[in-house]
Parts: sequence; C-alpha cells; structure tokens
Amino acid sequence: MKKNLLFVALLLGLSLGVSAQSKEYKGFAFGFKVGPNLNWIGSNAEDVANLKAKVGLNFGFDAEFYFAENYAIVSGLNVNLINGRYSFEDMRQLDTVAGYTLGTVDRNYKATVFEIPLMVKMVTEQFGPLRYFAQIGGAFGYTYRTKISDTFDGTALHEKFTSSDKEYNPFRFSLRAAIGTQYTIQGTSRVFLDVYYSHDMINNISSGGAGLVSSNYRKYYAGNKDLGERTNPLHVVQNQVGIEVGILF
Repeated sequence: MKKNLLFVALLLGLSLGVSAQSKEYKGFAFGFKVGPNLNWIGSNAEDVANLKAKVGLNFGFDAEFYFAENYAIVSGLNVNLINGRYSFEDMRQLDTVAGYTLGTVDRNYKATVFEIPLMVKMVTEQFGPLRYFAQIGGAFGYTYRTKISDTFDGTALHEKFTSSDKEYNPFRFSLRAAIGTQYTIQGTSRVFLDVYYSHDMINNISSGGAGLVSSNYRKYYAGNKDLGERTNPLHVVQNQVGIEVGILF
C-alpha cells in the first residue's frame, strides 16, 4: 500500500508540474477514442478462479498537457463496459430440510466503470510518417452499475439467482500501461492507435460495513445468518487488455 501511495504522489507531482511549465511549452491536445477490450479475473485467493475471458468496450476522451516537446501528462475520461466470469466456493440454505450445503458459484457479471486516468506519455521523434509513444500511470475509477447473475451448484442444491451489487466495491484504482503510434493528418491534428494493459490494485469485492452484509468476502452467509469464516477471504481484481483508436486536435 505504501508503494502505491508513493506512486500516486509522484503522478500528482508531475501533474502539478504541468501548470508550472505550461507557459513555456503551451502544448495541449484534446480528442476522442474508442475500442474493444478483453477482461479476465485475477486473484490472490485460492477460492477464486477465472472461468472465461470476456470482450467489452472502452470509449472516452483524452486531454494531453505537454510540459516538454516529447513528454506529456495525459488525463481525461474512460468509460469501460466490462464483463467477467469466475467461480468461488459458497454455502446455501436448503429449502426442504434444515441445514446448509457447500457448493460452487459460477458468476457472470457486467459493470460500467468510469475512470479518470493520470499518465505520463513519452513520444519519439518522427520516423517517416509516424511517431511512436508509450504511456504509464494509473486510473481512479467508480463503478456506476454492476449486474450479477449467479449459478450455485452443490451436492443437494442447484439454482440460479441474482446477487446484490452492494457486494462490489464501487471504488477502483488501476495501474495502466500502453504503447502506440500516431499519424499527423494536418497541422497538429493526428490519429492514433494503441494497445494498453490495466490491472486493478483494489479488491473489487466489498469488505462490508455497518448495516451492509457482504456475503462474498470473509464469511459464508445465508440471508443474514453468519455461517462462519471462509478459509481464504475472497479477492477479485480486474485485468484488462484493449485496443484504442482515436483522434487528437
């Protein structure tokens, strides 16, 4: 956590440096982007397993602030439409007899995540008609909507149900990196294409709190009944690789 805070502090320091140096360079670009992404689940808990990588969509806009000829701070807005599928161990109450059964939940989910990136962009000199670039930094995100569809498969019970989106942490922070190329159309207008990778640093599953029962984190629950501690608290993070095409003015 300390390393993550130092990394964020460094990015913020670079961002403040833009305002201090912008009078000299006066470099600014603004544009739009869109592209597909591929999502899969990562975890440090043995009880969580990714089942399938799923395709989503990313779109938004970029704002580039150049503090030197080939160096910029990039921010803007990313709108991520993401999907995922993973499994984990859980318990369910039996309807016919008293007691509970242990089984596996196959979870499909869809989420809309708004992100504000903060990245450093490094651009090469001209190579023929193209210039190449690399970006590295982070993104602060908020999950606006999560839809969850679960299938429980146990020894004495098989059922489909919908879980509460309150089980998910609405706040996200991810590390991002990208490489790409850009082509100048005319003047300062240019089109670009990049490939990026994003990795969440915060557990997507909520730890719960006062008045909030999180049935998929530290404990097994049936309704509001506490069935005991999990062997491994659930840990779910999103991984994403995608392609973006866009235009900057």
